[in-house]
Amino acid sequence: MAAHKETTGPAPTRISLGACLLIGAAGLLVLGVQPLLYGSYVHEGRIGEASLGLLAAIEIAAIALGSAGGIALLGRTPARMVALIGIAITIAANLLPDAIPLLLVRAVSGAGGGLLVGVAAGAIAKSRGLNAAAAAFLFLQSASQYAILQWFASAASPGSAADVQHALAVIAALTALALPLVPSRLAPAAHAESAASKGAIPLSGWIGLGASALLVGAVIGIWAYMGLWLEARGIAPERIAPMLTASMVGQMAGALVAIAVGERGHAGAKAVGTGLALILIVALLFLRGADGAAGWSLIVGYGFVWMLLSPALTGFLLEADPTRRSLPFAASAQLMGAAILPTAAGMMIEAQGIDTVLLACSAAVVLGLVMIGGALAARPRLQAGT
Repeated sequence: MAAHKETTGPAPTRISLGACLLIGAAGLLVLGVQPLLYGSYVHEGRIGEASLGLLAAIEIAAIALGSAGGIALLGRTPARMVALIGIAITIAANLLPDAIPLLLVRAVSGAGGGLLVGVAAGAIAKSRGLNAAAAAFLFLQSASQYAILQWFASAASPGSAADVQHALAVIAALTALALPLVPSRLAPAAHAESAASKGAIPLSGWIGLGASALLVGAVIGIWAYMGLWLEARGIAPERIAPMLTASMVGQMAGALVAIAVGERGHAGAKAVGTGLALILIVALLFLRGADGAAGWSLIVGYGFVWMLLSPALTGFLLEADPTRRSLPFAASAQLMGAAILPTAAGMMIEAQGIDTVLLACSAAVVLGLVMIGGALAARPRLQAGT
């Protein structure tokens, strides 16, 4: 047992956890500038509009796979080295010449960013306050993505794709300053001191990961097409951007509330409650539309509740999988859901219409909530004293 403790190491301090979360947020920074970056690719003739969904899916899937790879590396490689490799890959990919195929460039960049996310996921899995740590990570993601998007939006002239990529490379390089604060070891299965913590992920953990992927993918799918839906419902284009920006502020506020709530209550119950609240918000948008102050409130409320749901999913995984074997892969599962579901939903627009896309994503939320119940019902029972 002593050897096991030495291998996994203690829980990270607040400072080291913060450093890991900052590094992980840098790995996801591209998600905040995807509209600018991908729009520039289209204007510069590097890709057609019809291929943007594929490009986004490839990049986000690469982040998810890179995160899973980072978790695997943490078991045998110092965490600082994993982060350094991720930083180096991210910088190199965003400085590659235009002659390199774009899909390959974004896949490599996503893999590098995924390694950084893996470091953050490993630190969250080892932390004592899972919900608060996951919420803090979401807040850093939202705040940094909002900041870089607003920085480019306030520029005198729109930046080229190279400008955006160079900014991503510079920010990745700056995260190297946090490397000395990263714990030397972030091996998975922290705090797990029983024999059950060793071996394969239990069935309940796999169901929980599937539920997390489905819920996050569906929620992001609704968000991704919210602008198109608002326009189809008659909202003036000049009003849509401020509404979505306000929703991003709601996301940051929701993440802060989730940090304050921390571990209070049952995470599974919180995930189900917030998931139902999201479905209610979408239903109200369909029933009454998005005009007026009530419409603004619903759009902002969507972002707020979304950020209460996501960190609750991390705590729910611990309830579903007491062995903690699935915890480090929570970010990978959620990112894979974010890559697959919005892309699949986009394929439905031309044939079924934008309303069907939002309804299908809402149905996926319901299925994810059912899977939460299934995961909790299937959880293994650890023997006392093991």
